[in-house]
Amino acid sequence: MPPRADRQLEQMVEAAAAAFSDATGLTARRVKPPAGGAYDAAIEFRIGTARFRRPVIVREIVDRYSALSAIGTSDSANPTLVTTHLSPHMIQACRDMHVDALDLAGNASLIEGNSVVIVSGRPRVAESKTRRSRTWTKSTLRVTLALLITPPLLERGYRDIAQIARVSHGTVQNAVRALVEHRDVFERPDGRGLQFADRERLIDEWVTLYPRQLRESLVLGRYRADSNDWWRDVPGLPGQCQFGGEPAAAILTEYLKPATVTAYCADAVPREWIMQARLRPDPAGNVEFLRAPVKLAPVDGLPPNVVAPLLVYADLVGSGDPRNLETARMLRERYLAA
Repeated sequence: MPPRADRQLEQMVEAAAAAFSDATGLTARRVKPPAGGAYDAAIEFRIGTARFRRPVIVREIVDRYSALSAIGTSDSANPTLVTTHLSPHMIQACRDMHVDALDLAGNASLIEGNSVVIVSGRPRVAESKTRRSRTWTKSTLRVTLALLITPPLLERGYRDIAQIARVSHGTVQNAVRALVEHRDVFERPDGRGLQFADRERLIDEWVTLYPRQLRESLVLGRYRADSNDWWRDVPGLPGQCQFGGEPAAAILTEYLKPATVTAYCADAVPREWIMQARLRPDPAGNVEFLRAPVKLAPVDGLPPNVVAPLLVYADLVGSGDPRNLETARMLRERYLAA
C-alpha cells in the first residue's frame, strides 16, 4: 500500500482512539501493528491499571451484518474494527457477534475480560471535524503546549517559540499555520502577535491528545522503587529534571498521596536519583522518567521542582485513575482557569 494511504489509515485510527477516549474517559492510543502486515494498525487501551493491545482492521463503511460476521470470523486474534460510523443497531450487532469496534464519533463496543464498554447513539462526525483530528502531530502538540504554558510567546517570534518547544523554526511555522487555519489562535487587531480564540477548549483538546499521540514517545525508562516517598529526599536538579503527574500534584495541592512517580527530564534519566533511591529497571514499575516535551523552566510562583501545571493536569487526566481526577479538577480551578 502506498505510504500516503498508510498514513490516512493511521490518522483514521488515531481519530477513532481520540473519540473513544472523549466518550468514555478511558485511554486509547494508536500503536504499531503486529508484524506480518495482516492488520492496518493497533490500539492500546487502558482500563484502570490494565493495559491491553488489539490489532485493528479499518473499513470505511460497515453497514451490513455480513461485514461484521466476516470480521468476527477472520482469525483468532480478536481484531478491533475501526470505521467511520456505527449506528445503534450496528453497535448491538457488534455486541451480539462479539466484534470489538470503534467509530469516529466515539460509539464503541469493547469487551476485555470482565470489562464491557458500550457507547451508542452518538451522531456521525462531520468531515471537517474528522479532518481536524488528523492535523495534530507530535510537533504541533509541542508547539501548542509551549504557547499554552507561556502565553507571552504569542507575541514573540518563531525563533523564541522554537527554543521553548524544542523544534525547528520551520516546524513552528507549520504548527502556527495549522492553529490559525483551525481558528485556535488568530492575529490580534493591533498587529502585535496572536491570541487564543478559546483557550479552555484548546486545553481540553490538547489534554485529550497528549497521552496517545505524544506522551508514550517521551518515555526514557520505567523503574521500581521500594518507597513511594523517595522523591521527597532527592536533590533538586534545576533545568535537568522536574516532577510531573502525582508527585507534582501532591506538592501543589497537598491532597494526593502518589502511587506512581512521574519525572520529566531535559535529556537523560538522572543517575543521582537512581542511585540514591535504589531504583530498579522495571517496565511495569511505579516510577517513570520522560523526556520533557518542551524546555524545562521554573514557573513563576511555583516550586522549582515541578513542571507546568498543564502538564501535571494532563498526566492526572490521562492516567485513567479515578483517584487522580478530583486532584486534576483542583489543579485546573487553581492554575488553569482563564
